[in-house]
Amino acid sequence: RFVTSTHRAPREYEEGEPGEELDIVLELKLIADVGLVGKPNAGKSTLLANISAARPKIAGYPFTTLEPNLGIVRVGDFHSFVMADIPGLIEGAHEGKGLGLQFLRHIERNRLLVYLIDPEDPEVEDPRETFTVLQNEVRRYSLELAERAAAIVLTKRDTWQETDWLSELRGSFDYPLLAISAVAHEGLQELRQFIWEALREMDKSDGFSPENSSD
Repeated sequence: RFVTSTHRAPREYEEGEPGEELDIVLELKLIADVGLVGKPNAGKSTLLANISAARPKIAGYPFTTLEPNLGIVRVGDFHSFVMADIPGLIEGAHEGKGLGLQFLRHIERNRLLVYLIDPEDPEVEDPRETFTVLQNEVRRYSLELAERAAAIVLTKRDTWQETDWLSELRGSFDYPLLAISAVAHEGLQELRQFIWEALREMDKSDGFSPENSSD
């Protein structure tokens, strides 16, 4: 109020008043087109490392991934989408067990969820059990999230001893089912193309372009 056109550096002032203080908690939610959901050691980080330029930590023990990882997946020369890998989910994750609860928020903005399942997981007899556990945890966290577009990917294809059950399993799900080996690079191109086409189909209804999501 003391500054005028001729009085540019005033020395007059008024006593200030005590300011306000407050504590603010900011919660970051990652933005990605695709979210990888699976149990610990399902092969999520291995897939991300082999399908993108991301370099997540990979090891042969559970909960290697302690924080979300993002990778840009290239499709041809001109297109791409963003994939997010979150720490593995275990039964009870929606209640805070394991590391899943604090990271489930990072897939809230994903347009497509990819459930990764190791069909030879020694802890379960049937891959369908694993999917049920994973989807239940997502549903208990957010019903809207559980109803989002999804696909199921069976991992570690190079280690399977038999595949006779695959056709029967494929008919058991209401979601598309693919099989890959990230280590052997089997099925990765098909998965990449499937995801891209799924995102393009979504564009027709929501007007969003996945090729702009990584810009």
